[in-house]
Amino acid sequence: MSNCCPVSTPLVPNKHLSSATDEEIYAFLALGINYRSAVGSINYLSTVTWPDLLHAVSSLSQFLERPGIGHWQAFLHILWYLKGSKEFALTYEANGKHSIVAYSNADWGNCTETRKSVTGYLAQFNNCLVVWKTRKQSTISLSTSEEEYKSLCDVTSKLLWLKQWCKGSQLSDSSSPTPVHEDNQGCINAARGDSNINGC
Repeated sequence: MSNCCPVSTPLVPNKHLSSATDEEIYAFLALGINYRSAVGSINYLSTVTWPDLLHAVSSLSQFLERPGIGHWQAFLHILWYLKGSKEFALTYEANGKHSIVAYSNADWGNCTETRKSVTGYLAQFNNCLVVWKTRKQSTISLSTSEEEYKSLCDVTSKLLWLKQWCKGSQLSDSSSPTPVHEDNQGCINAARGDSNINGC
């Protein structure tokens, strides 16, 4: 690892991981590596201190039962990214206006195996990242508005918890509105009550 070249992204851009062939599985097994343990080690980082790893770890975790050599190469790519980004940091400041803002997004049917969408969201308190998540949606969405609305529902439920926590900690007024940034106009219209989304 000490001789590896740092990379700028956790995964290879525009490359989707897919199920391994028997040959790829055998090639990986010959290495004698515990893939599940390796992915678990970076999963901890992604959920506690390194949010930019979350999508990459989620992608690798889909193949815990039958990993192939390609999945291991993707894992090594994450390590190369860690080497190149070890100076990055989440910074939390004591001063500020103590406001909450959130961002929500999803990709429509981007999982090549299931055609399910992937939800992603984050929330900031006082311009500091405090909540983040990415996950594959449990059902197939029939439109971009539907999959974005599911993602919006996820972040909204997390915001309810966060606002109550801030109120209990006397950090902010939980009655003030919380902006949630969303880029799909159909989803925005549905959230405002101006239209309906089939399936939601």
